[in-house]
Amino acid sequence: MSLVAGWLRGGVFLFIATCLIMLGGASSHAAEKKVRIRYLSWETSFEQIAMVKKLIAEFERRNPDIKISLESSTEATRIFLTDAAAGTPPDVMYITTEFIAPLVEKRILEPLAPYIERDHVDMGMFIPSTIEGLKVGGGLYAYPIHFSVDLLFYNKRIFDERGVPYPDETWTWQTYRDAATSLTIDRNRDGQPEVFGCMQVDWQLIVKSFGGRIFDPQRNRFVGDSREVLEAFAFNSALQGRQAPSAAQAMDTTDMQLFSNGRVAMFVGRTWQLPQIIKTMRDPWDIAHVPKGKSRSCILNVGGNCIAAGSPHKEAAWRFVKFYSSAEGQRLLGVQKNCTPAVRELAYSPQFFLSPPPPSLRVAVDAADYASGRLYPDDAWAPEFFARVWQTTVDQFRMTSPITPAAALERIVREGNKIIESYEREKAESGPVEPGADTTSFLIRLMLSLIALGGVALLGLARTNRRYWEGYAFVAPWLVGFVLFTLGPVLASLYLSFCRYDMLTPPKWVGLRNIHELVTDPVFWISLKNTLYYSAFVVPGTLVLSLGLAMLLNTRIWGTTFFRAVYYLPALTAGVATCLLWRWIFNPQLGLFNTFLNWLGLPGLEWLTSTKWAMPAIIIMSIWGGVAGPMLIYLAGLQGIPQHLYEAAAIDGASRWQMFRHVTLPMLSPTIFFNLIMAIIGSFQVFTTVFVMTANTAASQEPGGPANSTMVYVLYLYQTGFRYLAMGKACAMAWILFLIILGLTLWNYRMSQRWVHYEQA
Repeated sequence: MSLVAGWLRGGVFLFIATCLIMLGGASSHAAEKKVRIRYLSWETSFEQIAMVKKLIAEFERRNPDIKISLESSTEATRIFLTDAAAGTPPDVMYITTEFIAPLVEKRILEPLAPYIERDHVDMGMFIPSTIEGLKVGGGLYAYPIHFSVDLLFYNKRIFDERGVPYPDETWTWQTYRDAATSLTIDRNRDGQPEVFGCMQVDWQLIVKSFGGRIFDPQRNRFVGDSREVLEAFAFNSALQGRQAPSAAQAMDTTDMQLFSNGRVAMFVGRTWQLPQIIKTMRDPWDIAHVPKGKSRSCILNVGGNCIAAGSPHKEAAWRFVKFYSSAEGQRLLGVQKNCTPAVRELAYSPQFFLSPPPPSLRVAVDAADYASGRLYPDDAWAPEFFARVWQTTVDQFRMTSPITPAAALERIVREGNKIIESYEREKAESGPVEPGADTTSFLIRLMLSLIALGGVALLGLARTNRRYWEGYAFVAPWLVGFVLFTLGPVLASLYLSFCRYDMLTPPKWVGLRNIHELVTDPVFWISLKNTLYYSAFVVPGTLVLSLGLAMLLNTRIWGTTFFRAVYYLPALTAGVATCLLWRWIFNPQLGLFNTFLNWLGLPGLEWLTSTKWAMPAIIIMSIWGGVAGPMLIYLAGLQGIPQHLYEAAAIDGASRWQMFRHVTLPMLSPTIFFNLIMAIIGSFQVFTTVFVMTANTAASQEPGGPANSTMVYVLYLYQTGFRYLAMGKACAMAWILFLIILGLTLWNYRMSQRWVHYEQA
């Protein structure tokens, strides 16, 4: 009976388990029927993510057949491009005005007009300028969410202290400068103001407000016939170091931080800065309209959601996009202050935007009436023009010896038109895709051919000696992986270096055109010159210093092990963290270097904000961080030198220098040669140090600044391929770099026969 009862219990247990598995399978099968939407957003703050998740939860409740997967990254646009190139783009992405046109030209955004017309959506619920801001060629490619404009932020306490009237709609730029002069305070009379009256104004905004123009839409060319542009440049440039802090005085400090700390009385900022200032500002403050020039003007930037043309779930994506921007969906986000809601009802509602602080927040809504786009159209060439020409030119106004307004305008027109002409030439040359031009099919054919050749070679070896077959059979997984993931892509990059390729469309053979464009590109030569400059100091500096440290640590004294660990620590420290630390060390106002120089009675340097001292700062940091690895290798080499050689030299009466010259160096020469080759290769591949230390400084927003003074080769290669989407040209740059490094390595190998001494058996 007990046996039967046991069987019964086991049967019941098995039946229950089977039912649970079937139910689980059914539920998982039901879950699989849900449409999964990838939503890629720039929103990274905890508060914004929490609000977006709240909206998504409500949408999923109302649409149980759709599941939203939220992805958040400040590199959203780059992720979208690379995923689109791979054929798996996010279904929906948050996007802003300046990024739409390049994506539309590549045909990777879905036009929204058919969906709007089909569903009879009333677009009158949006503020009209927000719709126009997301159109390209008359077509709407993103659904409006919110917008930002330029606003004048001012500190009421400082205004009251200096007896300056608050800004109002009658303010002009002359009033702004006069007020800034009165608000600049040097309390201790040392020539260094403790409070600045203002910050420099955004350069595009000041030109627009002065009535200047740099672009002729009829000719589709930049023009330099506007006197107002020169006046605007001169006005903004004159503020620096007087009413506004210089680049060195504002290093590693944003305008919001200076304003919140009471070091700046007023500045022209953007709507999205409101949340941070609300959190950090202690003094009473408010906002006002931007001062007037020939007319009142500000730059409109609209944010919205777009749908990928390659999305397999466009209908579900449209339902999410429509709900996200609806008044009902936007209410779920709560009180919004990072940008003005695009829905008119919410923009003018005290419950969702106009609640204090600041008291005059309605200004952020009313500014949409006179806001417009940038000085030039948001065409496909605009991102490259902004990074390569506009930003580097205005950076030069912040230098110790600034560029003149006339020279700046001449450079903008000359270099801007070169970029437009290059894009027009590419469009004219692009024809129908030739058969077999697809990159993926080319890669597959190439790698299959290599695998087939390898198989034929193995069969030939197997006929002569079966042991070869057995050995290669064991290493076959590695060989296949090498062909698929290393050799194949390398050969593909060689092919692409002769093609016009942007990752989103099939490559087109252009022969040596990429090489020709590179050798006629001034930034290419600047990057190569900066890399050679960097290498000329870093390579010998690293080798000499690491050898000196290795010799010191090779002595047998107490604590040697501790010092070896301490000197090796830079090699273990994360590169980005180290770079951020050194940014503060080089800070012109608070940095350790200038503090030490001042203690010695020497004037401080501007370091990363100066075209003269930015690269030396990079070199100092690189030598400090680069000695640990070679030092360890030198230490191993020193410990391998036979002691009897030193004993014999001492018996012959050799001095310490003679021992180093005639014993240590010859015996260590193979190690020196190895470190030399590795240092040269590493110096030509420098990237992280420059990217982190020079981006978003007071002197330059773009890495490689100020004014391209630290633009190194690999950084320019990265920008060319992943920012300007000229992947064919980037591949050509990579092969040029390979040939340079190969040539230097072969030359060093040949010269090493004169000074490298290997032990003879």
